[in-house]
Amino acid sequence: MSGQVARRARRSRDDWQRLVTEQAESGLTQTAFCEAKGISLASLQYWKRKLADDRETTPAAPWVDLGTLAATTPGWDIELQLGDGIWLRLRRC
Repeated sequence: MSGQVARRARRSRDDWQRLVTEQAESGLTQTAFCEAKGISLASLQYWKRKLADDRETTPAAPWVDLGTLAATTPGWDIELQLGDGIWLRLRRC
């Protein structure tokens, strides 16, 4: 033995996002995927939870100022599909 300690690879947030996505699409169990990639199962599970939590707290879309639209466009119809069969309809005659 040479006395050298193997260094673990430091992965970025984007690296973990790619690995989480790759595992989900691979059809492999998390354990099998981690063994094949040489990564820790605990680390994959940690990042999977962390990335899911981040998506829940991140706004889905930027704010849109409808006041500007209303002031410049006479007579308008706006329909927003919010999901789960919910629609928001705005009309100015």
